[in-house]
Amino acid sequence: MNRKAIALFALLITLIGITDGAASAQTQRKVTLEAAVPFEFVVGNRAFPAGRYTFEMATGSPKTTEQAGVLVVHDLERKFYVAVATDVAADANPHIEPKLVFMRNDGRVYLSKVWRQGNVAGLSVHLTPSSAAEDSRQQESVVFILAATSMSGGF
Repeated sequence: MNRKAIALFALLITLIGITDGAASAQTQRKVTLEAAVPFEFVVGNRAFPAGRYTFEMATGSPKTTEQAGVLVVHDLERKFYVAVATDVAADANPHIEPKLVFMRNDGRVYLSKVWRQGNVAGLSVHLTPSSAAEDSRQQESVVFILAATSMSGGF
C-alpha cells in the first residue's frame, strides 16, 4: 500500500508540473486587436482593401527586452491573410489604448506599428524594399494612427 501511495504522489506531482507549465504557456498566448481600416493598406508584400481586420501578435505581448515578433493580419472571413516577422519597437510611455500606425509613401499606405494597450513595447513591421527606400525620405511620409479594439475570448 505504501508503494502505491508513493507512485500516486509522484503522478500527482508530475500532473501539477504539467498543469503549471500549460498555465505559463497560456500567459504567452497571442494578443488580438481588431480595427476597421477605411483605406487600402500593405503589410509585408500583401495589399489589403479597406475593411475590418484582425491583427494578432502571435508571439504574445512584446517586451522591450525582445528583438522580434510575429504579426498575423487577416479579414474576418480570412480571405485576406498574411503573417510577417517584425521587430519590437519601444516607446517612452505606455499606450492608453491599442492602436495601429500606418505610413504613406509614394501613394501607398503601409502598416508600420502595432501597439497594445498599457504597453511601452509594440511590433514594428518590416517595410518592403521599395517602401524602405521611400521611408528614408521622411518628409514624404504621412502617419495615420488608427484606434483598435482588444479582443478577448478564445484567443
